[in-house]
Amino acid sequence: MYSEKKQALAAELSLKRPAVLAVSGAHNSGKTTLLEKLIPLLRARGLKVGVIKHDGHDFTPDVPGTDSFRLREAGAEGVAVFSGSRYLLTEEFRLNEQDLLALFERHGYDLVLMEGFKESGWPKIEVVRKAVSEEPVSFEPLAIVGDVPGADFALDEPAALADWIAAQMPAL
Repeated sequence: MYSEKKQALAAELSLKRPAVLAVSGAHNSGKTTLLEKLIPLLRARGLKVGVIKHDGHDFTPDVPGTDSFRLREAGAEGVAVFSGSRYLLTEEFRLNEQDLLALFERHGYDLVLMEGFKESGWPKIEVVRKAVSEEPVSFEPLAIVGDVPGADFALDEPAALADWIAAQMPAL
């Protein structure tokens, strides 16, 4: 019955239908260890393997020791960690920030803050701290946040910065 419903839904939505198989067991029964052994064998057979891990606490991607890291190291091309209220997907995929912005747009975000990207053409707020550098490294930042003379916002003024960002929204 499950297979029939899945096939009907996939046909209705014109989706590629990956096979789905759950690896279940009690906490600490060895599910991740089994998957670590199984994934390379499936990859060797030419399969593109992704993993969805149901978990409420492993939301740190690619950190040694976490299950998600172990599964990626085993060769899973995509690892999603999922709980009832959030998910995190890490996958090997060639893309750029435009691709990611399209994803955020599709999900209805009002603002995307990009950390880094100092060489890009995106509008920037630059953090400048005397202990690191006295001058901005970005070309024409919109605002400077820091402890240097001429900074638009102090490091300890996040509310003022948030107000300023909200006022800039139509132009960003």
